[in-house]
Amino acid sequence: MLTIGLLWHSFISGNLGVGALSDANMRLIEDAAREVLPGQGLRFILFGPRGDHRLTAPENAARYEYVEVSALRRAAQVRRKLAACDLVFDIGEGDSFSDIYGVKRFAKVAGLKFLVPQMRRRLVLSPQTYGPFNAFWARAIAAAALSRSALVFARDVPSADRARALMRPKRAQALEIATDVAFALPPLPEWPVTFPHLEPGKMHVAINVSGLLYAGGYSGKNQFGLSLDYRALTDALVAAFAVRPDLVLWLVPHVFRIGSEGRESDLVVSRALAAASPKIRLAPQFRDAREAKAFIAAMDLVIAARMHAAIAAVSSGVACVPLSYSPKFQGLFTSLNYPFTIDLKTSGQDEAAQACLAALARLPEMRASAQAAAAMAEANLEPYRRGIRAQLRKASNLPTLEA
Repeated sequence: MLTIGLLWHSFISGNLGVGALSDANMRLIEDAAREVLPGQGLRFILFGPRGDHRLTAPENAARYEYVEVSALRRAAQVRRKLAACDLVFDIGEGDSFSDIYGVKRFAKVAGLKFLVPQMRRRLVLSPQTYGPFNAFWARAIAAAALSRSALVFARDVPSADRARALMRPKRAQALEIATDVAFALPPLPEWPVTFPHLEPGKMHVAINVSGLLYAGGYSGKNQFGLSLDYRALTDALVAAFAVRPDLVLWLVPHVFRIGSEGRESDLVVSRALAAASPKIRLAPQFRDAREAKAFIAAMDLVIAARMHAAIAAVSSGVACVPLSYSPKFQGLFTSLNYPFTIDLKTSGQDEAAQACLAALARLPEMRASAQAAAAMAEANLEPYRRGIRAQLRKASNLPTLEA
């Protein structure tokens, strides 16, 4: 049996995007193992931050163990568990390999990338965002970490360019572009009995409100440098959609974490907004990323400020307006030729509001674009699948058959 380490993966993160990445990445590795190592069992060790134990792993999750990496006092356990792995995949929680979220978070995410090769284990950087690395010291640390990885996968072209610029030319050959693995997240087979009944004959519009953006970032002072007032934009959209008799407005939280005085939680702000009017409905609190995707897939239009809420929509062929606050949005959706992202760092207040409201008149066009983007994402994941197969063979001391 092979033991696979999954760094910065979690099923109990308050951020369902991390759960989506973890679920999908585990499935991709299992699928690859069935192809190249038939009969070989896999065991997973997930390494991630302290989580919300009200959330659950998918019912059919493979055998796995969870190791918390949030505290220094757990360092010895982390080293011991990494040493037990035959191969390690690091996904950086999707976008945490950057200094835009602060020094502490960067140090944790980057630090483990050095520990894996130190334990003489092969490290694969799964498709993720690289950077921005604004500080010179962050660029130096990132360059060293990238050079120690067996394979490096970026989930969009700008990320690949940022990573490649930090790598020596020979090492840069190990870098490939794929896409976000959450596009491979399988849907639920049926509508959960705990979900509400969706009223027929009406359009169903979902707004995923980012609690972090609504609060102005961790600093509360427009930390991400938006060119508009996100709180005012959200309030205006909620008010405009709520009064329309032809649709049902849902607020769909995708991050439930209660930290930094609740600044990160979509649930806190969504509850407050829903309480203001009986015409605003709150989506159920999802137990995992598959439930979130199932609900989002049933919508007619999704306006999402969390990238993985947007991915859940686009991967399901649902019309979606992603609201971008960082390069990860633009890079990912542009790489998939999906043109409906609104850049909150360059758009004006009225421009962004009108684009969101006008989406209702463009649903067929947007659905077709989402379906095409989902098909492109499936094709773009093949380099990563190929890389997984090769690394599994090496971990099993089998010759690599793929170029």
